[in-house]
Amino acid sequence: MNQKNIESESIKKHTRGHQLFQKFATIIGKIYSTELNPLYYLGGIAVIMFAIACISGIYVFIFYNINPRMAWESVDAMSSNIFNGYMRTIHRYSSDLLIIFMALHFIQVIIVSKFKRLLAWISGVVSIMVVLIIGITGFILVWDQKAKLTGYLTAKLFAALPIFDPSIAGAFLMNDLNTVGGFFKVAVFGHIALSLLTVFIIWIHVMRISKPKIFPPQQLTYYSIIALTVISFVFPVKSDPPAQMSYLPTQTTFDWYYYFGYYFMKVSSSNMNWVYLIVSGAFLTCIPFFFKRKDNPPVRIDLDACDGCNLCAFDCPYEAIDMMNKGGERKAILSPDKCVGCNICIGSCHTHAISHDLFPQLNVQVENQKSDVTLFSCSYFPEPEIPQDLNIKHYRVPCIGSVYPRDVQEMLDNNTKKVALLSCEDCYYRLGKTWTVNRFNRKRAPLFSKKYDAGNVKLFTLTQYSKEKLSDFTKQEVSNNGYNEPGIEDNRKKHHIISVLIMTLFFALMIPLSSTTIHFFNPKEKTLIVNFKYISTPEEYEQNNSGAIHMRTLKPVVKKRSDVMLRIYSSETKQLLYEKEYKPRGIRSDIAMFIYTQLVLNENAVDVEMQEKAFPDVKYRIDNVKLKKGDGTFIIFKEGALQEVK
Repeated sequence: MNQKNIESESIKKHTRGHQLFQKFATIIGKIYSTELNPLYYLGGIAVIMFAIACISGIYVFIFYNINPRMAWESVDAMSSNIFNGYMRTIHRYSSDLLIIFMALHFIQVIIVSKFKRLLAWISGVVSIMVVLIIGITGFILVWDQKAKLTGYLTAKLFAALPIFDPSIAGAFLMNDLNTVGGFFKVAVFGHIALSLLTVFIIWIHVMRISKPKIFPPQQLTYYSIIALTVISFVFPVKSDPPAQMSYLPTQTTFDWYYYFGYYFMKVSSSNMNWVYLIVSGAFLTCIPFFFKRKDNPPVRIDLDACDGCNLCAFDCPYEAIDMMNKGGERKAILSPDKCVGCNICIGSCHTHAISHDLFPQLNVQVENQKSDVTLFSCSYFPEPEIPQDLNIKHYRVPCIGSVYPRDVQEMLDNNTKKVALLSCEDCYYRLGKTWTVNRFNRKRAPLFSKKYDAGNVKLFTLTQYSKEKLSDFTKQEVSNNGYNEPGIEDNRKKHHIISVLIMTLFFALMIPLSSTTIHFFNPKEKTLIVNFKYISTPEEYEQNNSGAIHMRTLKPVVKKRSDVMLRIYSSETKQLLYEKEYKPRGIRSDIAMFIYTQLVLNENAVDVEMQEKAFPDVKYRIDNVKLKKGDGTFIIFKEGALQEVK
């Protein structure tokens, strides 16, 4: 039998990942059933977690005080109340689980090679980035030690860019709410605004897919909510100590789901972290270009044969067919760029107006001797083992949804005793298996006629098929009363209690990684931080004497200000430990500069000196600054002198 090797080379390359994923998923399916298998609804569960996070977030916001001086107290009071604390915990854990299921959905898409559609792929990558920002801003709003660390690391990252100043990082460490307050308000606005934006991104993500699985089945949704409820009661969330309790955030926990990128700031420079960020973002975005997956060519529609019944447009999983007026008649018009060549529309068309090079030429003619069974196997189904003692006709089709029920009826009449359909557990083309089952169950047009007994048709999913089962099917007697349903070999039994327990255990496994401890500041080290704004002495002026009198400046305009040298000496040995030159900001170097440095030293005491390069006599110095472990030592410039923050 030659069907031009119905599987194209591109399909052969990508069936293995889809098959391996289903074989792994069937382990879970034996408990949940295929219908409720959470591995087939990873994206839908992520959406449920996002919805729960939004609803619980609205409730939490009612009791939240947006003043940074009162934020921690309001969150702590919330946690002290049983129900409010539960809602806060729900909000936190649903956010963590959102990241987990987005990551799992991402991995699944890679494994099964469903990343051709650029709009869906890029919107998915963007949604991950947006959700990470939402989570990080949410942690800042708690305004505990973790929030301070988050703000500090974020400011340190952006300080690597020329347009941002590194002193903002010092402002976080010094509890300078006058400076940090603006950042805090941005976090409040961003947390809410980006959550709304995510809804729009989800819409873009599925906009070119017909009947997308936005939400999982109702029972699976209940499982998720029950599991989330249990872990939220058993493991309530608590805040770290308040941000204003100390200067250096040494008593902090670390949420790996949102902070994994921040860990690199512990082991590499801010500039390298930008490299990691840009390279990883570009790589994720370009995956469809690096690993190209070529779909089957689009189908062909014979408009002369089309009678405008609309079934093909209704059944297409990718909205590739629209019903439009053509020559005064309603016809099915194909959008080739949307068509993936699944052939599901062929199984919908009663006039056989749709064709495809990879769809086999079916034999429905009368034969003297009927075959024992006619076998239809999906192109994503492994090459099936066939019993040698049976007379079998085998057709390989792009998707099991392309099998037209009336063709099966004619085969049962003319040349076969039974028909077996070999299908994916979770259809690669999303709806092929569903439409096939519904058609032969007479629940969806085109219907399998009631004149024929559906008991002569059986569907085997990928992990349930064996040649022994096929042989048994051919030997089964059917009553031929026309009322039997088609047999389905699939994971159909549901174990509700065990399913909830497994999901609860899985949810609980994420908790240790949501509150681990990582020290960015070692309480045993002596840390010196110099942080302040300084306006140096003008070095050059210019006088504007041109133009009208009223437009001339009364005083000379500063053209350039002096650079500044910061030096740090050991108080005991007078050895120079650190030296750095700071330049005024602005195109003309005429704007105030921000002096910021952070050092870990072994000295017991240091002398800090600041001197203007152009005016050596302009010098400020503070001697014998005691360095202490734990909370650090801060030097600022105030009232015309260097001072230690007490």
